[in-house]
Amino acid sequence: MTRQSRARWLAFATALLVVLLAALFAWLRNLPPAPRAGAVTAPKASVSRDEPGRAAFVRAGCSGCHSAEGRGNPAHPLDGVGARLDRDTLRDAAFALGGSAGRIPPAVAQRKRAHANDADADALLDYLQQLK
Repeated sequence: MTRQSRARWLAFATALLVVLLAALFAWLRNLPPAPRAGAVTAPKASVSRDEPGRAAFVRAGCSGCHSAEGRGNPAHPLDGVGARLDRDTLRDAAFALGGSAGRIPPAVAQRKRAHANDADADALLDYLQQLK
């Protein structure tokens, strides 16, 4: 084995290790919260009124950057956003429109604006508004 082939093998092994560690950390960050000992949870209704909005939240890929109701990326939680923002401000923030577009990185703003005219955009806004 020549020195050059060992260097290539080491570079490949290092890159593979970095990718595997990144996947592991992403998986660990998105684990559901563990139930508390002795906590009693109410049974969930079969159909929730926020189900179409939650589905729109997932389809649009919002959970990659945000969490809602304890699910998704905890770096930017959206719980309580419905109490803080009115619907127009929420629409601007959710779809990078108006004044909020300048505070969001251009690549993120482009992804958000792509969903502004989706058929389920109103369902998404309804869902975000009920997060109080």
